[in-house]
Amino acid sequence: MMISLSHFLLSLRKTIFLGIVLLWSTVCSGQSSFVQAYRDFRGYLFVFENGAPRQLESQAVSSFKSKGPYVAYVTSGNNLKVYYNTEVFDLGDATNTSYEISNELLIYKRDEVLGVFDKGKTTRLTYFIQDYILTDKMVVFRDQNQGVLRTYSNGEIQDLEYTLIGALGTFAAGENTVAYTNSSNYFKIFHEGETFEIDNINPVSVSAGKNIVAYVDGSERTLKVFYNNKILTLEQITPLSFLSGDDLVAYVTDENSFKLFADGKLMKAESYKPDFYAVKDRSVLFFIDSKLQLLQNGMRYELDNFMPKSYKMSEDNIAWVDPANRLHLFSNGKSKQVTTELFTDYDLNGEILRYTTAEGTSTIYYQGKFY
Repeated sequence: MMISLSHFLLSLRKTIFLGIVLLWSTVCSGQSSFVQAYRDFRGYLFVFENGAPRQLESQAVSSFKSKGPYVAYVTSGNNLKVYYNTEVFDLGDATNTSYEISNELLIYKRDEVLGVFDKGKTTRLTYFIQDYILTDKMVVFRDQNQGVLRTYSNGEIQDLEYTLIGALGTFAAGENTVAYTNSSNYFKIFHEGETFEIDNINPVSVSAGKNIVAYVDGSERTLKVFYNNKILTLEQITPLSFLSGDDLVAYVTDENSFKLFADGKLMKAESYKPDFYAVKDRSVLFFIDSKLQLLQNGMRYELDNFMPKSYKMSEDNIAWVDPANRLHLFSNGKSKQVTTELFTDYDLNGEILRYTTAEGTSTIYYQGKFY
């Protein structure tokens, strides 16, 4: 059968277009966009997603939180609901219920029952919760009735350790790490599905991040890190403080130097102690020498000349309020003063910044535009 050239080219274009659509759908199916929730002047709940608002409730809500791709809220009828991927899911009565959100998980505690909402699926973790820690990708929890430390990640519950007793003690969790001491006083680290026995003496203090755990050794009092399945000593004397992030640890030495261990390399950021510092993901925010500064992905930025009254960090984006109550945002390597008008609160989720004016109006600032 003969096929004309024009028909062949048309058919080829359709095939290429379909392939592009399918490829784009495949890429996007594994990604959830960040959202931002807000109330209008009536108290009705809206969500801002992909550059556009959408109304979720036509009655006032009693509380709400948004982070990552989720909006969790309690309706006027006292039900806990969650918005995810254009759908609203009802998680039941909100009486005696608290809830938290990370970038990938939503946890709700109803009396002694702990449940997790994970991308459309709800799982009961325990009916007798003792304590838990929520990170972006994982929940670490213990039962009241059983001496078992468990994790929930990627839709599965895994037992880490039996015979855990007593209070939390040296217990910490990062995005994909858990550091804990068992009932025999052995210090262990769980990372990417594997458990490592570190020491038979409880550490003095611990901070867990993504792919890294920093701790002060229980016998030598040195600062050590577990990184790339190895133990490295950073300081021979106990530091004044330390915090872990994604593949990094920031700390203040006993001599007040400010140092950073990132991607396997140690550097001195300053020779003296900052007024404050905070670590989130790949960002280290600190104030020193009358300057608000940021270390991020090997770069150093000066953000402001004033100590912030408050700040929020999300996915390498920083929002802060200066002493004159001006709201600023650092995103994609650039700083901007967002507004000088009076506002009562603000929230940051990814690149989406929301603030509420003194009149009760919510404004969204996203990718250089106001909504």
